Amino acid sequence: MHWIFAFVVQHRNLFSLLLTVFLSLWMINAQPAAQRRIARALTFSIFYPFQFTVNQVTRARNIFAENRRLREEVTQLTTRLAQLEDRAVENERLREMLEFERKTELTLLPARVIAREPSSLYRAFVANRGSAHEVRYDMPVVNNHGLVGKVVQALPHISLVQLLKDPSARTSVMNKRSRVVAILETENGRDFFAQYRTPADIVVGDTIVTSGLGGVFPKGLFVGTVEKIKEGYDPLFKRVFVEPFVTFEHLEEVFIVKRPPEWTAVDRELDSLEMER
Repeated sequence: MHWIFAFVVQHRNLFSLLLTVFLSLWMINAQPAAQRRIARALTFSIFYPFQFTVNQVTRARNIFAENRRLREEVTQLTTRLAQLEDRAVENERLREMLEFERKTELTLLPARVIAREPSSLYRAFVANRGSAHEVRYDMPVVNNHGLVGKVVQALPHISLVQLLKDPSARTSVMNKRSRVVAILETENGRDFFAQYRTPADIVVGDTIVTSGLGGVFPKGLFVGTVEKIKEGYDPLFKRVFVEPFVTFEHLEEVFIVKRPPEWTAVDRELDSLEMER
């Protein structure tokens, strides 16, 4: 029954014409009094209900079509808004990084994070710069907040960056205020600490920077702040916990410091001495 009604509605103009012709012929052959009765009966029993039904169906179809169009438009606008918000956040990050690049004296190569280590520890990522861009092993990696890590492998167009949160990483750091040096490390990728001698002048809130020792990281790169100090099992040392400035889980753009490690220059000098002998 439903398909019959749908067919009639779809071809309503044709059916209206046929019905009008049929009723017109019928009324022409009827008496005047009968014509008036037939006209009133047809008006209230067929024409008005039929026209009302057709109008309601047409109106409902128009409403459904308008709702569908509006839903599609809302979806498009929502997607567009999300894209614009993401671009606004990205532009803010890039402005901060450009400001950092403008102020620093380091030679920086901008890079984008294109892949991350597929593990919960997340110890490394892949950057879209490699040996073809003069990236070399052990080059430091930073962003506008501070030290991120270092390059541990450089292929022609990509490089693997080891993060500070890698438990195998060891970084020589220094208290910016008291200039006391220690080694920053982590056991679980979340808690960063450095072992200092018990008399060392360290207080909560101190800024920790790279010491420049070891020949990999230049001196003075921001690392984090002292979060808490805990006495160790050895009474000669205390464990100083550091909160990094960098949020490693949110890295998207970084800088590779185009600075060859100092130990490579030492190696070249030693090689030259060996050749002289």
